[in-house]
Amino acid sequence: MYHTINELADMGFVNAGISLRCGGVSKAPYASLNLAFHVEDNPAAVSQNQHIFSTETGIKRLKYCHQIHSDTVINADVVAASSWNVKKPNVPKKTGDALISAQQGDTLGIFTADCVPIFILDNPTPAIGIAHAGWRGTLAQIAAKTLVQMKNNFGTLAENCLIYLGPSIQKCCYTVSSNLISQFVEHFGDTVHNGLNLSLQAAIFCQLVDIGVNSESILISPFCTACHTDKFYSYRAEGGQTGRMLSFIQLIN
Repeated sequence: MYHTINELADMGFVNAGISLRCGGVSKAPYASLNLAFHVEDNPAAVSQNQHIFSTETGIKRLKYCHQIHSDTVINADVVAASSWNVKKPNVPKKTGDALISAQQGDTLGIFTADCVPIFILDNPTPAIGIAHAGWRGTLAQIAAKTLVQMKNNFGTLAENCLIYLGPSIQKCCYTVSSNLISQFVEHFGDTVHNGLNLSLQAAIFCQLVDIGVNSESILISPFCTACHTDKFYSYRAEGGQTGRMLSFIQLIN
């Protein structure tokens, strides 16, 4: 039902994971554990899925935002937590694509189906961040900007952070236009592509290293969502109509 990010959870003071697509009640093309209301799935099924997931993970309230493929980073202190297992969807009032917090107990979440979920853990403070990075957000350097906001709000230093790039579409399956490749090469160098196949992970890695994160502290999931639609939702592989996984991170006592 969900995959624990052990590389973060093993620290002992953080919960982090990503939902899988199995174990829910949604019908095709959202089968089966779609956790997002905004994809035109049956709201009753989404609510039941959220209840199932809440029971499994212990997540009762979630802070998330209305994602628009931006570079906007939001301090979760100003975001109201949404209850799960509701009959009507809670529409988040804050618009952006990354959340940060230094509060114990706050569960931060983003929804993806190919885009890169970026988990950030600042060990010494401690503080956390989570970001949603498609090609627009990656090109706008949302990963680096999330760290900047963590520094401004909590004193986070990039060199103290552990980063995990979760399951997402990878270079093997992500073919884009030559114009987009040119933009990425201009910003991040030639390592981000193979022909017209783009690696968002490589571009995010470059921007994180440039801002001061140690390269060995950046971990990348081996799973391509488009290659593994038995486990993950893939917007591209499934023709643009599918469910969403939830990536979540929480500081615990």
